[in-house]
Amino acid sequence: MAKKNEELTLDDLQEQHRQYAEVIGIDNLLRLSDTYGGTSIYIPQRRELLKNRTYNAIYREFDGSNVDQLVKKYGVSKSTIYKIVGDRLGRGGQLPGQMSFADLGI
Repeated sequence: MAKKNEELTLDDLQEQHRQYAEVIGIDNLLRLSDTYGGTSIYIPQRRELLKNRTYNAIYREFDGSNVDQLVKKYGVSKSTIYKIVGDRLGRGGQLPGQMSFADLGI
């Protein structure tokens, strides 16, 4: 396990490592090193981190008639809206409250 940060200062670090420590702190840099040291890790952009939350909101707000509003609100394409809804419903699925042909007696 790494030693506590009181034994390590920013001046002790190489420039690139110092930049990381300035963003996340020395303790967190040491934790990352202990957990992932020697491996390559990918840090996604903020938009990618927020994507699932955005997609959930799109699905909740989708009513079939508001695609253009959702496109503007969330900055995604129409095809993305339909893909999100389709993926969440699965093939042959229904939106909450939507009637099926069976409900109609068809």
